[in-house]
Order: sequence, then C-alpha cells, then structure tokens
Amino acid sequence: MSTWRLTDADWNSWPDGTLGPEHVRQTAALGLEGVELGVYDAAVELAPERLAALPADVPVTDVLLSLPVERWPAGALSGEVHRLVEQVRACAQVCRERGLPVLGLWPGADPVGAEVVAGLRRVVQAAGDVRLALEYKPDTAVATAAEALALCEQVPGLGVLLDTGHAYALGEDPAQVVELLGDLLLHVHLGDAELGGGDDDLPCGRLHDLGTFVAALDATGYAGTASFDLYGAVSTGLMTGEQAVRESRDHVLSRRG
Repeated sequence: MSTWRLTDADWNSWPDGTLGPEHVRQTAALGLEGVELGVYDAAVELAPERLAALPADVPVTDVLLSLPVERWPAGALSGEVHRLVEQVRACAQVCRERGLPVLGLWPGADPVGAEVVAGLRRVVQAAGDVRLALEYKPDTAVATAAEALALCEQVPGLGVLLDTGHAYALGEDPAQVVELLGDLLLHVHLGDAELGGGDDDLPCGRLHDLGTFVAALDATGYAGTASFDLYGAVSTGLMTGEQAVRESRDHVLSRRG
C-alpha cells in the first residue's frame, strides 16, 4: 500500500506564466496532494507576502533550493559557501515554520570533480533539524546515485533526492536506486528522459514504465512526497505545464496499488 504523497512542483508552470495562487488552484484541480516550491533566492520565492497569498487548501509540501551556474558562477558548495549557508538557513526556517522535515538542494553550479564535502557539512549544520536532500544529476559534482550515497557516508545527516528522469538519463534503474538508498531517500522527483538527456524532463511514462519504481517505493515503505519535475518539456514548448502534469499523473496513478 502506498504511504507517499503525489504532488506538483510550481516550476512546471513557470514557462506558462501560471504562478502563485493560480498554479496552486491548478494543482488542486488535478487532484494532487500539495505543491513543492522552487527557490533561487529565499528572499524572493519564499517572501512572507508571497507565501501568504497561496491558497490554504493546498499545502506546501516541499521546498527545493536550486543552485544553477547562472546564479552561482563561482560555484556554490565548492565556491560561495558563506552565501549558500545563508540561503539554506532562510529556506530551512520556512520549512520549520511550515512543519516540513526536508529541504531539497540541487547543486547545479558545482562542476564534475568539484570538492563539495566541506560545503555539504556546513549547509547540513546550517539546516539544523531540517534534513537536506541532495539531488544528483548528470554532468554535475554529484552525478550519480553512487556518488550521492558516498557523500551521505561522509556527511552525517545528509540524504538524497532521487529524480527518476536523471536516473534514466544515466542509465540507472530508479527502482534499484530506491533499494540502494534505503532510509537515505528523503524526496523524489518524477519525470522521464532518454539516455543522456539530463534536461529532458519528459512526462512520466513517455519512454519508461514507472511501475517497478512505484512498487519499490511501496515495498520500502517510503512515506515522503513525490513531485513532478517536468520543466524541460514545458520550457521547450512541447506542452503546457498542466498537460505535462496531467499526463504524468495519469501514468503514475495507474501504477499505484
């Protein structure tokens, strides 16, 4: 039996201009259980007035702090660690206030081969009682599930965010990754991708059946959230955010017990 919640992410509709309250109403219409907020700067995306404007009937279930190279040209975990610590503290405080136990972190600005252990130790400490879930992705400092797991062994308190699209792009079997990570799996992003397509973010089920992955989540008793991450498909004009989420929702729900 499934114990995890199926949710949306607000960035899926950023290219459409469907933002804030309008996006949350779309999430509710799709029958999803909450929304994940994407953050570049906590002072902007998590501003009190912005959060207060969100409809209360659809909960904020997760926060993802994204660190793209455009905003962190000197690196984040391997570069501007002091600035990153302040961002993590601010995001973690919002998580704490809303009763969210996990903060996602995508270190996109840190290149392959960058030293990130010291930076990770500092941000884990900065997050305090909010667990950090590190999202791995091809062509970054944390490129694979094995690399993310190795970092968890070096940084106590760190966990992993598994994006199924990133796993498929690497040639990984996400169901096997769930078993590999065990209790270190703190959050999930749902999408699809071709081999080598780390930015594809295709709707779930386009290329790979998520049935075995859903079964693995259920078998391990995963009790967190799984949100759709379909930005690539929407930003390239393949479809609208609503269409991408609806198609993905239908595929995943058909595989849930």
